[in-house]
Amino acid sequence: MYGPRATQVSRVLGELPALGWRPTTVCLAPRPGGPHWVNGKPADARPGVELVRVSSPEEWLAFRAAWRMAPRLRDFPDATRVWVSRAARAAVRIAAAADCAGMITFAQPWSDHLVGLRVHRATRLPWVAHFSDPWADSPYATPRQRSIWRRMEEDVIREASAVVFVTQETADLAMAKYPDDWRKKVSVVPHGFDPRPVNAVSPPRGRERPMRLVYAGRFYSGVRTPVTLLRALAELNRRDAVGGTLEVTFVGPHVEEFKRDAAALGLESFVHFHGRMPAVEAARAAGDSDVLLVIDAPSHGPSVFLPSKLVDYLPFRKPILGITPESGASARLLRRLGCPVAPPDDVGAIALALSDLVGRWRAGTLAVGGSFDEVAAEFDIRRTARLLHDVMIRAFA
Repeated sequence: MYGPRATQVSRVLGELPALGWRPTTVCLAPRPGGPHWVNGKPADARPGVELVRVSSPEEWLAFRAAWRMAPRLRDFPDATRVWVSRAARAAVRIAAAADCAGMITFAQPWSDHLVGLRVHRATRLPWVAHFSDPWADSPYATPRQRSIWRRMEEDVIREASAVVFVTQETADLAMAKYPDDWRKKVSVVPHGFDPRPVNAVSPPRGRERPMRLVYAGRFYSGVRTPVTLLRALAELNRRDAVGGTLEVTFVGPHVEEFKRDAAALGLESFVHFHGRMPAVEAARAAGDSDVLLVIDAPSHGPSVFLPSKLVDYLPFRKPILGITPESGASARLLRRLGCPVAPPDDVGAIALALSDLVGRWRAGTLAVGGSFDEVAAEFDIRRTARLLHDVMIRAFA
């Protein structure tokens, strides 16, 4: 599939052969020309990883039309549910034909765990369920979705041999409602970045050019948006015209929906939007930045999310401005890196952080802090894959 979660899963699977594993991966066979058909072909397998591609009715015209007419059908638990039986049959065939040590399922989509549940019940293979984000406790879920997802999540956590989350905050949130004994299954394995494609990093830019801020990711209308950042830029621009000093670029799916907001605030001369592009081009844009942006949704309590884009930024060794709740997984990592944090609903705090970055840029002192490299090394994919390796060894034993 196209997207940051698929990138993370592919990345970690690609590290497992060096640790002695031979992964066989049941995955989507994307429709030619469809949304997951990248660069004119399906994504290639990583060396040492065998792909078993299974087509999904979710890409059929009839199903797409049905979901438009009855979008609530997507809540059981998502649009990929129609893939579950096909994927489960393929996985059971693999388990019968090979001497498999165990199975691991990766969400999202959450339906992947329903595949795992079927295969585990059919084969009794040991099973690691990798959640990444919260499922039934997602702050983005509706009450109806939570009521549907709660039973599914409980079945998965009860029957899985091990459960993986990417932050301790997510693990605590998800497991608070379950018996204490189930917490023994839980491990925290963060997202990982690949340190090897260093050619994407640009040399320092001269201060005769604008300071470039780049956001590489997607937005979710009404939940996670750049609107507060745009208002902060407008406030900064009113106080001290920054059109020739700042250049802000948003890259990713659905970012262009906010072009009109930027124009209404008079920012179109230095705020630019580019839709979905291949990962190599998005990395090139990030590598050519002076400051990278993380934008999270506001949160009533500590934010449980550690977006993979934040980890993907680390090999570029750029200052990162985190527009994220002041308490939570992202803020904790950013502070350890020595990077600024501003709440996503506080225009004044964001404007102040931007002003400080501009001042450091003008003074020639804009750089990562002394702790950056040491902290970033904890998220090297070779290290995080080793953590997952250890989880699988224990679970499969």
